[in-house]
Amino acid sequence: MADIARFLVVPLRWAEGRGTRFFLSSAASGCCDPNMNEPTNALFAEVPMTAAPRKLVFVSHANPEDNEFAAWLGTRLIGAGYSVWSDLLRLIGGEPFWRDIGDAIKDHAVVVVLVLSRSACLKPGVLDEIALAVATGRKLGNPKFVIPVRLDDLPYDEFPEQVVRLNAINFNGNWAEGLHALLRALDDRNAPKDDVSTAQSIDEFRDFRLRQSAAITSAPETIEGSWLRIKSLPGNATLCRYGADPKTVAAALRKFATPVVPWDRLGFSFAGASEIMDVETPDISVEHAYDVNLQKFLAGEESGGPSLRRGDARRMMVHLMRQAWERFAEAKGLKRYEFANSVGWYVPRGLIDKDTVAYDDLTGKRRRKRLAGRSIKRGVYWSFAVTIHPVVGQKWHLELKPQVVFTEDGVNPIDSKTKMARLRKSFCKNWWNDQWRTLLRAFLRFLAEDENEIRISLGGSAEAVFEAEMMTFEAQRAIVGDGIVLPDEDIGDEETAADTLDDGIDIIDFDDLEVAEMP
Repeated sequence: MADIARFLVVPLRWAEGRGTRFFLSSAASGCCDPNMNEPTNALFAEVPMTAAPRKLVFVSHANPEDNEFAAWLGTRLIGAGYSVWSDLLRLIGGEPFWRDIGDAIKDHAVVVVLVLSRSACLKPGVLDEIALAVATGRKLGNPKFVIPVRLDDLPYDEFPEQVVRLNAINFNGNWAEGLHALLRALDDRNAPKDDVSTAQSIDEFRDFRLRQSAAITSAPETIEGSWLRIKSLPGNATLCRYGADPKTVAAALRKFATPVVPWDRLGFSFAGASEIMDVETPDISVEHAYDVNLQKFLAGEESGGPSLRRGDARRMMVHLMRQAWERFAEAKGLKRYEFANSVGWYVPRGLIDKDTVAYDDLTGKRRRKRLAGRSIKRGVYWSFAVTIHPVVGQKWHLELKPQVVFTEDGVNPIDSKTKMARLRKSFCKNWWNDQWRTLLRAFLRFLAEDENEIRISLGGSAEAVFEAEMMTFEAQRAIVGDGIVLPDEDIGDEETAADTLDDGIDIIDFDDLEVAEMP
């Protein structure tokens, strides 16, 4: 790892963040309150959180017309680490609910998200919630209390008159982009974010899906996620002071090979001043300022350095880990690609012998998987890619999102974003969850070099250690068939079937691997 040891410096940026719960409603409500599992590493011990008078994000939608969207949104919020309160999860037929919803809006909501559709605007319950939310926002003197969300082709001028002047987030046609915009809006409003029990949240949602399922079984099921658990981090970090005015410091740090985001004259790092000087040789002086206890620093407590709010410290740590990952990926030979809302790293053709990796599946069976290839039909090369999002708090992990990048020559991405998106939709339409998971498993085997851990340099001798296997969860019941179907998109092209990319057999001889897609 010495050849990829980089010294990461991330300066302080301030923006308040606290704990968030989501309350999904459709004029009928029940609730669940998952609790985050205790972390095993002492560094990640639970940090007591000061109770906030308003910490709910209340989401109103039409029931049952918009339940599929609410279910989709719920899974994304659970995956992002939020505690999702949903009538879809715990609603019991005939139980009273209006008082609970009214109390949630008036007394506990920090923001109300209104999912507006042609159906929602005809629902008396939704209209009642809109009226209550607008009145509460006025009482609080908060013009940002209500966030309208446009789900379908409902014209903006047909919004309920109470919210017609508010800026709406458009989910019509692209739920993913709408979700990113909603998360940015919540962050802009300093909606408090909480750490929750992922396993319990998943179990709650699966209970809902079971009620929608065509067939179920009572046998337990192991669910493999797309997260990597962070096993350990250094116990202490360093704040260095740079010898210039803040503007000059910021300009100098932008030239560093070391990732850095300036805050005044300080920078946050796991490398000391002398190590930074050796690597960067900056034009301005660098001196040691503070050693900080990482656990206390991330908790917003007195840590030996300047005071920092808990949410701000965690965002800074997320940024540092993202920078560390990118340096690690680059050192592994992966190539960078900018998607619409994230940065991914893909496997270029020729990086791996025969572009194929051997890995063990959940049963321990040895398999192999290609991570790059060529589509003769489309005249392009494809490469498996991954984007990451670090989650810090009571349960640390990396969220992995699988992607595909298309290139003209196996290395350089095609220029047209439109063509890239069209290829991704058609080429990957038959890649179901099992296909993506096996690609992820092979990708992780490549990163770990067939070890049980992935070690990423944080600067100097410091490193973050990740498990090389994706996290798994146990469900008490299994779904056979799924009653919820998301809207289809008009692809208009044949797609490459998953079985042309995955041999699905015991690994014996790489020469037996199907190579028809390669030139």
